[in-house]
Amino acid sequence: MIKRVYSPDELSELPKIGIEAQKIRALLQAYGTGYDFCRFYSAEDLIIARFYDEFVICTFGNGDFEELCEFLSFSGFSKLFCSEESGKLLSEKLRLNRESLNIMRFSGNLCEAPEKVSELSLSEAYSILKTSFEIDYEPWYLDMSHRVRHGISRFYGFNGSVLCVQHNLCGQALLSQIATFPEMRNRGNASSLITTVCRMLSPSDVFLLCEDKLLDFYRKVGFEQCGIKYELSRE
Repeated sequence: MIKRVYSPDELSELPKIGIEAQKIRALLQAYGTGYDFCRFYSAEDLIIARFYDEFVICTFGNGDFEELCEFLSFSGFSKLFCSEESGKLLSEKLRLNRESLNIMRFSGNLCEAPEKVSELSLSEAYSILKTSFEIDYEPWYLDMSHRVRHGISRFYGFNGSVLCVQHNLCGQALLSQIATFPEMRNRGNASSLITTVCRMLSPSDVFLLCEDKLLDFYRKVGFEQCGIKYELSRE
């Protein structure tokens, strides 16, 4: 039976590794279980995090798939992040749109001399990010300021490029929100920033998620593809 979690102790079965597990762990450490807009649910072999109307599903056994489908049918989610296997099953059962995201793991050279990157404020990061992404500033700022304040996330910059260390937990780090000012692109600034931050995060394994069109870029930077995740949305 899927039930709401009111204490972090009830999430003790959350796996130590895995992108879904770390996304849930980051939310738990940033927000705890006391907010209504950030809820956690558990069942046998299943843990779910709900942040407003976006869900992360972590499965780690042979749970009740039919119960999960019924739960999601009435949940009112807009987006759902999950494993490849769960994504295929849920998209077919619930008739959801399915977008694949490549899991990329950094395997490049950590011995090169690091660039002088700097930690950016949220306003500095946003000034770059808005040139590449459609970001609703207020909810983005409220979430990221909370994560930064609790030591979960950090933004770094170098010569007009920015990236976010979304979290670095249990020896696994996730990069996101990577962008460069248009006039500073194609100069290797983003590549230098990424490899330097990966060096800073060592010995943690560093991951990111990307669409197919960015595979070649991240391979050149030093990442290798190691799996697929799915983001689902209602039709």
